[in-house]
Amino acid sequence: MTRHDIFNYLREISSPWWGKLDEVTFLEDLYDLDQPTADNSRLPTVRADIQQHRINNYDLPDDWIFEDPRLGLSDGPDEVLLAFLARTVHPEVAAGVEEATKQVEELNRLLAPDGWGLRPYEFLSGRPVYTPVRLPLTGPLVPLPLNDDDTSKLDLVLGQTYSLLDCAGEETACDLLRTAVLTLRRDGGFFHPMPGDGWTADTYEAVLTVERELQPTCTPQMKEVIWRILEPLLSQLGRTDVQNLVVEGDTRPLPNISPDWRTEAAAPATSIVRGLRLPFSTTEFDVTRRDFADLEIRASQDSSGFHYLYDTRARRMITDFVLDDRPRVATLCNVTIIKKGDTFTPRIKLWKKDKRKAGEVSATHSVPDTGATRAVKALVDTGDVHENFWKVINFLQGCAGLSTPGDSLQLVARDEGQLTHLLTGQDRTMVLSAVRTAIGGGLTEEDIRLISNRREQLQRFERLLTDPDYFQQEESRATTRGAEAVWQAFFEANQWIFGYGLNLIACESIDDGKLERITTGANIFGGAGKRIDAIMRSKGLISSMLFCEIKTHDTELLAKTPYRAGVYQASKELGGGVAQVQKTASKAQQLISREFLTRIYDDDGTPTGVEMSTTRPRQVVVIGSLREFTHNGAVNPEKINSFELYRTSIQDVEIITFDELYQRACFIVEDR
Repeated sequence: MTRHDIFNYLREISSPWWGKLDEVTFLEDLYDLDQPTADNSRLPTVRADIQQHRINNYDLPDDWIFEDPRLGLSDGPDEVLLAFLARTVHPEVAAGVEEATKQVEELNRLLAPDGWGLRPYEFLSGRPVYTPVRLPLTGPLVPLPLNDDDTSKLDLVLGQTYSLLDCAGEETACDLLRTAVLTLRRDGGFFHPMPGDGWTADTYEAVLTVERELQPTCTPQMKEVIWRILEPLLSQLGRTDVQNLVVEGDTRPLPNISPDWRTEAAAPATSIVRGLRLPFSTTEFDVTRRDFADLEIRASQDSSGFHYLYDTRARRMITDFVLDDRPRVATLCNVTIIKKGDTFTPRIKLWKKDKRKAGEVSATHSVPDTGATRAVKALVDTGDVHENFWKVINFLQGCAGLSTPGDSLQLVARDEGQLTHLLTGQDRTMVLSAVRTAIGGGLTEEDIRLISNRREQLQRFERLLTDPDYFQQEESRATTRGAEAVWQAFFEANQWIFGYGLNLIACESIDDGKLERITTGANIFGGAGKRIDAIMRSKGLISSMLFCEIKTHDTELLAKTPYRAGVYQASKELGGGVAQVQKTASKAQQLISREFLTRIYDDDGTPTGVEMSTTRPRQVVVIGSLREFTHNGAVNPEKINSFELYRTSIQDVEIITFDELYQRACFIVEDR
């Protein structure tokens, strides 16, 4: 991505990449242009190639250098590209100091997320000569300009602030930012100017909107800690006009109101206290519609020791669970959390609410720690007998043959209940031995672990495909940057997906090692050279080679615009992936062996007993998702037709989308 952005930038600037020099003179300082070309060009050297196509025929564009594989700018080592960039801003090349300085500033902004930068190390006639140096990673790239309403860019800035605070050990500040939102707005003239502070009539303030429950924790000292990190980040992005930090609490979600609310309001829906009507209840949780995974236990920020249930999705405190909601009466369960040592115990109140006549009912009870009261029709409070109440619940849950309701009501047969009761708490080895004796066969704990782990990994596969936030979280944890690295690591850890998912013949890695392998420039089993994302072999008396190129699930399969009406061409990434795996397989086949069979040996020379056929190895590209061809639930027939025609026309290369690979994995684990 960085190379792509740099090449686009160099194409757009007014001066060419060779500056004041000609192309040959520029490149002579970086490459040996008189070396024979490595490809099948008719011309003997790169110098002759440039002379023929750039001077004599002029049939190559000015940016030919970025795509030429002989020069290694698009896919070579970082140092090759960095030396080229340093050359473009050299005093001998750049038109002037001002132009070179501006170019270095933009290049450094693009290089910073990957940990590189250009710095002056000497001067030539007063002009700086730059060299590439390693720098600390700056985090996500924030494109300029940073406008007031750039929500996604401001969220990246907040993420960078969070990361720096986390490195500094500011845990409380990190907790505050984790769910906060950053915006910029004019300060309205309220910020009072001080001499030398750069204040103008257009001065802005940074607004940090936090959860209302967390607002009391943002003391002046806490604001200073956050602002000390946030201010220089905004300044680096050109927002020196932001002069102050303001912390505000978030607004509560508004209630859903029906169109005939005036009719329903004839009788007050809530009680009246001291002549004022209480606001609509925002502390109820409907158990028939909501997911309990959204709830967590939180502690009050003050010294009261109060703990409460918190709805992370609706961002509110929960005091009552709606068990049944009917037109006139609702049944609710009030839960209060009491902490004892390191454990929490609930206090329960079951109560009925008359929804139509609540305003006329005199009986009330207080909502814990909210200061509000509610009208009730009937109330059962188990607070004074909660220990005995839970003794009854625990007894029912522990009864053999009795199943307490969970996600669904089920009955357990008496014999099954007795068996479960007998096996509870027993040694795992003894349990497995008993099961083997009962059902026969060789069931092992490893079998159970394998099936359980594959189901977990299948769920993770689905989340990586469908949950962008989860994928971004996994990408930030990856040791190697980039979306492809997430999939590479996932498939390395779950080779069984490739083993059964790429064709009907079972496949595995060559020697029970990694999928990623060196294929060209050295022996395929060691040394330096070109790598392929996955190289595998079929399982059988004699194995066949299989090469696999892994892209990402978000990679486009087709070009965004049609080539002709109803005709879509393959995307650049898809065409490039097919060409790459074809070229890699072809070169590797030539380098591995001139024979039809290759024998695999251990590092000490011991034969492994594996013989591998190198005749026309199979090639696979895993890329994109068929979801690309849908819109509002409907499939675009022209797009899917263009894609299917393309992939069925490619000889020797099988194109598989990530969603298709996922469905094959589902078939393996769940037979669906």
